Amino acid sequence: MNVYDVVNDLTKAIKGSHEFKALQEAHAKLKQDADAEKLAQDFLKQKQELEIAQYTGKTPSKEENEKVQKLYEVLALNPVAMDYLQAYIRFQMMVGDISKSIGDVVKEAVEG
Repeated sequence: MNVYDVVNDLTKAIKGSHEFKALQEAHAKLKQDADAEKLAQDFLKQKQELEIAQYTGKTPSKEENEKVQKLYEVLALNPVAMDYLQAYIRFQMMVGDISKSIGDVVKEAVEG
């Protein structure tokens, strides 16, 4: 079994997945709505900044958490932005699961 062939198969499977197709469809709709696109981008940027802070051991302030929560509440009122966010999250979960599986193999190889 050639690992690179399997990787090519995996990329094809990802592109053929419901999650990938739903994300592409939601992204195309998002691109047609500038307000929804800005809402989604702002929310994802703020959320990412919080996650990076947490990952590096910093505790986000109450204000930072509230800002992200308020952005989410506004985003939730926009169906196009919300559909994109949900599709994005589902796709990220799938990629995370794949990454974890690969990470487990790497850990096993390194730790023996």
